Amino acid sequence: YETPGGTILYFAHNYLESICLDKMTSHKKQELSITFAELVYNGQWYTPLREALSAFVDKTQENVTGKVKLKLYKGNIIKAGVWSTYSLYSEKIATFGEDNEYNQADS
Repeated sequence: YETPGGTILYFAHNYLESICLDKMTSHKKQELSITFAELVYNGQWYTPLREALSAFVDKTQENVTGKVKLKLYKGNIIKAGVWSTYSLYSEKIATFGEDNEYNQADS
């Protein structure tokens, strides 16, 4: 099926998730999406497993909010910026030089 609007929204949401979700949560969400799709495809919407997977997704999305900027050009979607107050990335502590914000011994 061709759904250009849906494709753009899906791309934008994944881009936003990339700064709001940690690596393991993102990976597990991707794994479980296949199971979720199979349940829906097979008409098993009213199962405890589908309800549990939906609860997992709801929890992962609590802090996935922000703004995404994309450029659309000749059938391509190009990332142009993403911002969230819940971003896991902090410019304040991301440095290759000396700083007083982050102690490497803490990791």
